[in-house]
Amino acid sequence: MKEIRTVAVIGTGTMGVGIIQGFAEAGITVRAIDSFPESLDRGMAMIAANLNLFQEFNLLKEKPAAILARIKPVLSTDIAVEVQGCEFILETIPELLDAKRAIFSQLDPLPAEVIIASNTSSMTVDTLTEGLKTPERMLGLHYFNPAHIIPAVEIHKGKATSADAIERTRALMIKTGKKPVIVHKSVPGFIINRLTGAMEREIDYLLDEGVVTPEDLDTAVKASYGFRLSCLGPMEAEDMIGLDTAARVSGKIFKVLSNRTEASPDLVEKVNRGELGIKSGKGWYDYAGQTREEVNDRINRRLLQQLALYRSVEAQADRVLCEKS
Repeated sequence: MKEIRTVAVIGTGTMGVGIIQGFAEAGITVRAIDSFPESLDRGMAMIAANLNLFQEFNLLKEKPAAILARIKPVLSTDIAVEVQGCEFILETIPELLDAKRAIFSQLDPLPAEVIIASNTSSMTVDTLTEGLKTPERMLGLHYFNPAHIIPAVEIHKGKATSADAIERTRALMIKTGKKPVIVHKSVPGFIINRLTGAMEREIDYLLDEGVVTPEDLDTAVKASYGFRLSCLGPMEAEDMIGLDTAARVSGKIFKVLSNRTEASPDLVEKVNRGELGIKSGKGWYDYAGQTREEVNDRINRRLLQQLALYRSVEAQADRVLCEKS
């Protein structure tokens, strides 16, 4: 299998910058393409700051400057020209179908061996590639925010996506330190967003009904199944608990869970008041007196502690496997 050495990432927003960093850290040359100079400048500055923070946590194998040297910022609207010579192309623009389809259409004439991917979190590959001539090399690659820290990435496919395109993408993700998961059937929300959506619905119900405060809910989650999930997946935990116990509990609790199909009234009311979270200075928590950058830096530091531990545990597990083999 030919190794991918040069990639292009279209869009330098929140998701794009994290993805660009991950490719560059893995020794891959990256073209960071954007049509807005402010976005491109801000994105490159964010990558530099994130790399310095990674270095602070001893999570880099080389100096930030060496990694940044592999990133070529490109200000252009002529995407088809700027991606020439790239073996893998990923668009990370906002979730607007017409805009994403326009990019895929521009890339359709590229050589057949070039893989074209979308970081869409809600659209199917078949929707994005409808009417195109080379859908067999097109797929979905769903990262999670912040993309430079969270290890998981979902690979989802269309009806025509080839096994070779999926396997080459999977190998690329492993090279960049990600944990790729294949979505075998096309379903709205893929895997992780369906799980978090189900949890969000029950969270909304508990808050709306006054069962728990937002603060206590966060404490409960972080100190219970959230604590466990960092090292035991739900199926591993179910094996530990016992499938018979899990079956009995499910039979009882499923009957009383929320089955709402609309967002929480309290949540909608907050949105209508402009309480959008960190970006507006208030959401479930009040961030008065703190800049957006300060809050995000604090969150990133907590996540980087988790990432360092995660990598340590994974490396130890790999060593054990090697010793056994």
